[in-house]
Amino acid sequence: MVKMSLRILLIRHGETVWNSEGRCQGFSDIQLNAAGLEQAAALARALRGTRLDAIYSSDLARARKTADLIAESHKLPIQTDARLRELNQGKLEGKKLNDLLTDYPELLREWMARPADVVMPGGESMQSVQQRAWAAISDVAGLHDRGLVAVVSHNLAILSIVCKAIELDLDKFRKLRLKNASITELEFAHHGAVLVRINDAHHLS
Repeated sequence: MVKMSLRILLIRHGETVWNSEGRCQGFSDIQLNAAGLEQAAALARALRGTRLDAIYSSDLARARKTADLIAESHKLPIQTDARLRELNQGKLEGKKLNDLLTDYPELLREWMARPADVVMPGGESMQSVQQRAWAAISDVAGLHDRGLVAVVSHNLAILSIVCKAIELDLDKFRKLRLKNASITELEFAHHGAVLVRINDAHHLS
């Protein structure tokens, strides 16, 4: 007997100006820039011939716009979920690395050494991101026992999900890397979650 499985495409949103400038982005509601719109359009073209059963998205504009472009050819509604948002970086949002080196050197050292439990000033930790993002993915898996679902989210949120799925220590999330508008795929079946592919951005070449 063939076991049915659910596949979830974890999609990072297209580029924003703050991405290109190397700024902490977090909950700040930044739009896609011109390059990001092109990336999202290329991603949408790559998925046009793929049957999607549902599309979920973070409620932030950069993720939602990426999801909008994917949804156009699939005639599916987008279901937004704030739990799929990026790490809330609080007072660090909008800052570049040089700003952090000057204003938050000790925090930055802790973030590089043991990132999972570091709470951003006025924000949250990677542990809290993982808890809420994984809860969102678990709810998606509970609603769809088979088929293919797209989930548009953010860099650190997706990395936290992948770490949970493959049981990788969250302090080691930098062992993984995601490009803007890349696809990472998880499969959920009787054996649990399996990482099928990560950081697939061939559609951008």
